[in-house]
Amino acid sequence: MSKELLDEYIKTFKEKKIKLTDIRLVILKCVASRKHFTINELISEIEKELGTVNVMSVYNNIDLLLDLHLLFSNTINGKQIIYEAITNQLIHIKCHECDSYEHINSPILSGELWSSCQQFLDSIGFTMDHFKLEMHGICKKCSQKNKVEPSK
Repeated sequence: MSKELLDEYIKTFKEKKIKLTDIRLVILKCVASRKHFTINELISEIEKELGTVNVMSVYNNIDLLLDLHLLFSNTINGKQIIYEAITNQLIHIKCHECDSYEHINSPILSGELWSSCQQFLDSIGFTMDHFKLEMHGICKKCSQKNKVEPSK
């Protein structure tokens, strides 16, 4: 778990005078400790910690985190929604073959993209605070699997 991220979330809640309930604390721990998660994964995590959970309460808290810009929602194949903590630069790759969805952590790429985007946005008077990029293609594993061996 990213203790720094969890502490940042708790600080935000205190600054905004939002009550830090048990369910909110478990949700914040989950967000701070996972790259991506679905609502069902989150509900399972909450149930491990607290027992039964009001599903509507989970959705309401997710909406709160989205409104506070502490959480991103991403749609995979237009069907499944996954969530993740907001950072300044989010870069994802998505394989069309196996549906893998990976978070890329590349300070060099992120820095270059940030600089290029900010330069353009400065020209139109827009100040960027974060960006999200999703690239689609075929992963290495699927590429190798799809290679046809020459017949002998």
